[in-house]
Amino acid sequence: MMNLNNIKILLQDINEFKIIEIIDNSDKHMGHSGVENTHAMLTHVELRILNKNNLKKIDIHRTIHEKLEPVFKSGLHSLEIKISNR
Repeated sequence: MMNLNNIKILLQDINEFKIIEIIDNSDKHMGHSGVENTHAMLTHVELRILNKNNLKKIDIHRTIHEKLEPVFKSGLHSLEIKISNR
């Protein structure tokens, strides 16, 4: 079963930007369309990123989505990525 620690491990080798915080927002979305019949406990995650190298947002999103492919396959429904430059 996936949890926030699994996500942290999958993202730990990223050096181009810094993961500041990983937040489980699943409880705020229980019963919403798309997750009402899932058995996954982790359905909605928010990542807060520090873009220390001024990367393009699309490159940050692409890197994160590639790393988290197993999490999406195990039931993650939504990933919100908030990017800060400072």
